[in-house]
Amino acid sequence: MLPPLNAVRAFDAAAATGNFSEAARQMHVSQGAISRHVAQLEAYLGTALFDRIGRRVHLTEEGAEYARAVRAGLDRIQDATRPHVEWRRRRPLRLRLFPTVAMKWLVPRLGRFHALHPEIDLQITTTASQVSLDADDVDFTIQTIHDPRADVVYQQLFEIVVVPVCSPAYLRGIAAPVDARTLLGCVLLHSMKRPDDWRTWFDAARVAPDGLHEGLKFGNSSLAYQAAIDGVGIAVAHTAFVRDDLAAGRLVACHPLMVRTGQHYYLAGRQDRGGRAAALFRAWITTEVQADAAAAP
Repeated sequence: MLPPLNAVRAFDAAAATGNFSEAARQMHVSQGAISRHVAQLEAYLGTALFDRIGRRVHLTEEGAEYARAVRAGLDRIQDATRPHVEWRRRRPLRLRLFPTVAMKWLVPRLGRFHALHPEIDLQITTTASQVSLDADDVDFTIQTIHDPRADVVYQQLFEIVVVPVCSPAYLRGIAAPVDARTLLGCVLLHSMKRPDDWRTWFDAARVAPDGLHEGLKFGNSSLAYQAAIDGVGIAVAHTAFVRDDLAAGRLVACHPLMVRTGQHYYLAGRQDRGGRAAALFRAWITTEVQADAAAAP
């Protein structure tokens, strides 16, 4: 049978300090509250725990014995609790992403997040498969799927807008004028994860090409973008993922038509995971998206 636990804590503090006033200060309660808790515990046990002489108190023999047992029990509870609390405080936020999202959008920005919140650890892994937020080792993902669930928070980040890109050297080798039909004579670079992006772009350009799926195919978009940087051919790129490459001159838009697909990327995360660190991460990623939108042409 357990005694009133608040009374036990008050007794432990009073026994350790030998002073009800100091015990009250440590527990952030009034001295009267300590006195009432101790009296409650004495009534529960049916024995006096303190001798009261004026304003001074001393443990009785039974009180001293009980104090040793209580302290040992509280120490065991504290020892059992500490690793769980420390793990929760230091547990990293765990993100599982598609490689292109990680490499071309999130990772280049992480220095800013770490500068703001060096106390938060992030663990980032990539996968070629759809991410399940039911997995125990995933707190967040960034994906195009928006499947409403009561236990998942979806935060819209940016729309997928596609544009053909290549290296400056490759563009110089294309005969002018560069129009949509001209691109059909070039080496087209395809992402096997986004097989319809070229079709979407050519449809918007009002060109119905033959042999559209001929060319080089890559397992993900970031590989196609790298091939474009290396002068292999032309990739149809998500503007959000090649903004830095365009700004640095590693890539150029070889046609001005930017096509809005109507699809969006979302930050998706479980409502019951991450605590304060998750809230800070959500707020930070919102500012990043807003900054990108402000800088967009």
